[in-house]
Amino acid sequence: MVLLTASYPFGVRTETFLENEIPILAKRFDRVLILPSHRKPGRRDLPEGVELVEMRWLDGWDRPTRLRALTQGAATDVFGSVLGAPRDWMAYARGFRAYADVLGQNVLKAHELSSFITARGLSDALFYDYWFENSTLALAILRASGEIPVAVARTHRFDLYDEEWPAGRVPFRPFKVKGLDRIYPVSNFGREYLVRRVPRAADRIQVQRLGVGRYPMPAPVKREVPLVVSCGTFLPRKRFHLVPEVLERYGRPVRWVHFGDGPDAARVRAATERLPNRVSWELRGDVPNPEVIRFYQDQPVDAFLSLSVSEGLPVSMMEAISFGIPLIGMQVHGIPEIVSGQTGICLPLDATPAQAALALSEALTHGRFDRATVREFFLGNYEASRNYTKFADDLIALWSARRSPALRPA
Repeated sequence: MVLLTASYPFGVRTETFLENEIPILAKRFDRVLILPSHRKPGRRDLPEGVELVEMRWLDGWDRPTRLRALTQGAATDVFGSVLGAPRDWMAYARGFRAYADVLGQNVLKAHELSSFITARGLSDALFYDYWFENSTLALAILRASGEIPVAVARTHRFDLYDEEWPAGRVPFRPFKVKGLDRIYPVSNFGREYLVRRVPRAADRIQVQRLGVGRYPMPAPVKREVPLVVSCGTFLPRKRFHLVPEVLERYGRPVRWVHFGDGPDAARVRAATERLPNRVSWELRGDVPNPEVIRFYQDQPVDAFLSLSVSEGLPVSMMEAISFGIPLIGMQVHGIPEIVSGQTGICLPLDATPAQAALALSEALTHGRFDRATVREFFLGNYEASRNYTKFADDLIALWSARRSPALRPA
């Protein structure tokens, strides 16, 4: 398997969800080669049988080189797929420079991958992009030319939903979908969204959920002050700056712990300074994922709070329910699939902080949610070993059926 990532295993906090998937893939495939697109400070250890390959594209290409790539035949084919979808023309005109840059980089990636495949004897490998907007266009180019037998991609949020792109379209989706043997949204909502846009590919769009590890649940404790946790990058769309207002409106003593940092940190910290004394809080910043897991193991958390208005299907929520923690989230994208009546409370997107405070009060009411029931939901839907073994089985079956270069996606 050749696995293309955004930066993993570079970095400390990026793509941490891959840490649960890769060990299972390593057991099921003879070799797993990881080809990240970007280099970040730090590097995580990899399981035996998994190799990091540092491609030349990690250093990037200058703009003249990317522009010259647009004159190649592969670029013409990709542009042709856009011309075949008139409703997309305006979006590509608005964002022409950005789309041209994506195309140029992927044509160059396809060329580099072609040489790499020959040099490493990978003409029979399965190629898997973790993101639908990463190196997927390069894979679709190679799949269309018959240079690789199988190409698949997961799709999550920014790489799936048009509204996440400034010009209003995920880059070159028709060409990528046509060139992939299978696309794996991580939620049912994501699958329905993609099928509506590319109905001819419905049989190749299959939900494969992510998952997290199973750990022992902490023993219950009786405490006077409930413990509420949130987790994620401080970004405007995640609205962590509203959490202090929700806690203030909750009206009773509460302890809040947040894991994560990011560009919106100053705004969040300013909001916390206005909290009354009855609310204690800790912003623990970016910490390695095992530290978050240890916290859940050591301290029975009473509720997990998310006010984000744009999500795929967060791994942070999967981790919370793996410890039986009830959730509060917003009705957006795949969130209602994990924040169900069994696991928590889903708020409408126009919910106010006062309404969120009422939901928090309900979630913290003794007996409202049964931790064992929440945990049971996790085991049936988001447990890593179960989900990733199923995913690996599907990949192997697909690879076995598609090994002949003559076979093409319909």
